[in-house]
Amino acid sequence: MKKKLLLIVSMLAVTFMFAGCSASDDNGVKFAYNDQEIAQVAKDACETYQKYASADETYNYVVEAGSDAGISENEIEAVKSFRNIGDECGEFKDFTGEYKIAETEGNVIVTLYADCTEKEALIKVTFVDNSATYNLQRYQLMNQYGYSEEQADEALSSQGMYPYKSTDVEIAANMTFEDKMKAAGTNTLIGMATVFCVLIFISFIIYLLKFVPGFFDKEAKAVKKAAKKAAEAAKTEPVAETKAEDAESAPAGQIVDIAKTETGESVMNDSELVAVITAAVAAASAGQNAYTTYPSKDKLVTRPIRRIKR
Repeated sequence: MKKKLLLIVSMLAVTFMFAGCSASDDNGVKFAYNDQEIAQVAKDACETYQKYASADETYNYVVEAGSDAGISENEIEAVKSFRNIGDECGEFKDFTGEYKIAETEGNVIVTLYADCTEKEALIKVTFVDNSATYNLQRYQLMNQYGYSEEQADEALSSQGMYPYKSTDVEIAANMTFEDKMKAAGTNTLIGMATVFCVLIFISFIIYLLKFVPGFFDKEAKAVKKAAKKAAEAAKTEPVAETKAEDAESAPAGQIVDIAKTETGESVMNDSELVAVITAAVAAASAGQNAYTTYPSKDKLVTRPIRRIKR
């Protein structure tokens, strides 16, 4: 009994071990492929796309009547990508023969390298599962025509059918470290300039906020309007001229304010005005009928003040 229990536990442990290994190594790819074969399939497909894109007649036919001729949308987009390869990499020359294969999310991505006049191009071809259609076609060949598995596989491959099929084709320039640094620097400058412009715009908006209350304050508007009218009226009315001779002929104790003829602005400053008023108040405190000799005892003398413009 103990031996049987130990055997069962051992079998379960081995089962879980293999299950854990398969889960960690499972990349989601459900079809079998050979690296060299799938890379060659990608290259053959890209050579066909490049051939269609290089000639105007075939390119126009693929783009305009491709769907009616049985060409899929993915193939049409691939031909367009090869047509526009010169925008980033220059004129297409030939494939270098190097390739990389990566598996991601159940798909297989084959990266091919191509020489162009300006930069090396990276061509990524994505393959997805096509095993259901492929197995059906192989089954029909084996049962209806008596093909063996190897003969059925050769027949299907000669027709361009595999357990996988290409969907997307992406073309981009193979950027060097220097190109990446230049692109990063350019993007940084663009980002900084964008932030700077946004900050200036925000500062301008904040500056305009101080004018917002004025749009809603009717009393403030009325005051500003009245002040504007008064300013316009002051400009149209003549300013009374006060000459220096009038100041000299003015009686003692009288404050004379000299005004500019052009603008009507007073030329008397505040300190002089305070002194004159103080003197006038002191003189008046002695009595209206009191006889005061000059200089008085308090040594305050009231005289007209004028300023001569030099």
